[in-house]
Amino acid sequence: MVAGVLASLAELELELGRERRAASRDVRRARGQAIGRPKALDQSKVALVQRMHASGESAGTIAAALGVSRATVYRVLSAADE
Repeated sequence: MVAGVLASLAELELELGRERRAASRDVRRARGQAIGRPKALDQSKVALVQRMHASGESAGTIAAALGVSRATVYRVLSAADE
């Protein structure tokens, strides 16, 4: 019986948390604020990645210079191709 009550309270807390997060997302959308993790590179750094790649730099060198992973560099380059 005690376990059932505790389980019910845990479910209630989960539901309240979901509602709070949904309300927070709605408020941020209404204000025009970003939701989620910020991008690793802004537009100026994306342009720098493209220029460095065009000049022959390797993805590893570009990643080290900008402090991001090689996967991020490849993602930026593939998005530019599309």
